[in-house]
Amino acid sequence: MLASSVGGANDLKYEVSAVASKKDLRHFIELPYNLHSGEEYFVPPLRIDVKARLNQEKNPFFKHADACYFVAMADGRCVGRIAAIENRRHNEIHKDRVGFFGWFECENDQVLAKALLDAAASWLGERELDQMRGPASFSMNDEVGLLVDGFDWRQTVLTAWNPPWYEDLLTGYGLEKVMDLVSFSLPVMEFGAKRMERIVERIKKRENLSIRPFNMKDFPEEVKRFKDIYEDAWMNNWGHVGLSEAEIDHMAKDLKPIVEPKLANFVEVDGHPIGFSLVLPDVNFILKKLQGKLFPFGIFRLLLGLKKIPDIRLLAMGIRRDMQKRGLDAVLYYESFRAARDLGKKWSELGWVLETNTVMINTIEKLGGHRHKTHRLYQKPLGSGHGIKSPV
Repeated sequence: MLASSVGGANDLKYEVSAVASKKDLRHFIELPYNLHSGEEYFVPPLRIDVKARLNQEKNPFFKHADACYFVAMADGRCVGRIAAIENRRHNEIHKDRVGFFGWFECENDQVLAKALLDAAASWLGERELDQMRGPASFSMNDEVGLLVDGFDWRQTVLTAWNPPWYEDLLTGYGLEKVMDLVSFSLPVMEFGAKRMERIVERIKKRENLSIRPFNMKDFPEEVKRFKDIYEDAWMNNWGHVGLSEAEIDHMAKDLKPIVEPKLANFVEVDGHPIGFSLVLPDVNFILKKLQGKLFPFGIFRLLLGLKKIPDIRLLAMGIRRDMQKRGLDAVLYYESFRAARDLGKKWSELGWVLETNTVMINTIEKLGGHRHKTHRLYQKPLGSGHGIKSPV
């Protein structure tokens, strides 16, 4: 089966097919730029980055995964897209048969959404997977979840954005909530620095802790330390799949140009790293102005604007399991916010956090964080079907 055809709203005929050519791939990439043009809070990603992530020959994720990309066409224009994803490493770790869908974009038509989701479900079903979960583009280590709350906030770096009506399209297909991912907002200057300083000093003395920033001159080794802690700290988290060496290296290469070492910290005991926090300048502040184009002059605007970015996002935090629930997260929050204040940053986003992680949620709320966004993952049992394979 190479394509399917369904009738939609306004007598439109939708043709859903697997991406099989450079032209198809171009349609797949360009859809959100056209669909969300003029949306105040949507930040167009760099096209060059999107194309690189979708390249199954070069993206290290595909050393343990497969995916098929689909586009929906009507009257010669692209009106929808979706990816079906088999993450073999996820299923090996979690001992299940879950397939994923992601990269979902769609005009507001339930018939069209159903045709796209059917295509993904059919491909996943052919591979004998029994559940479809998403959206995840491509995994829990990427943009994940459907935005269901917080539409009046700008999309931050490495988070997903979608219009409000996507929720009805997914639930109308029979997908049901499986997990919420919560993000928090906190103006940097409202962080209780004086009160926190006393608490942090007591914890540091009690645990014999020291804090140091990320050493950019020792970048490859720092990345290894980050990965070692990350794997230990997150291994029992719902849905977590550890990054491979190649994925870590790939991610580090992408993030290195925007890392501010004063905002990335390790906490150590006797010189041994046992925790980290990675806070990034919210580069979306600049990407919004670039409209997805890095050339011919966007690269200069990006590089010259990095120091002027007023906002930050806590991307990740990890503490070794044998050192958790001892206040070390408060130490890392304090150091990150103190550095952010000294750098003149104004606003922060903390998250996302699994809704079941009540310890971290309580800590963030005690620091003054306010829930301001929710991204939701959905799931539905898969029936039998015939997959559509993508040559790209």
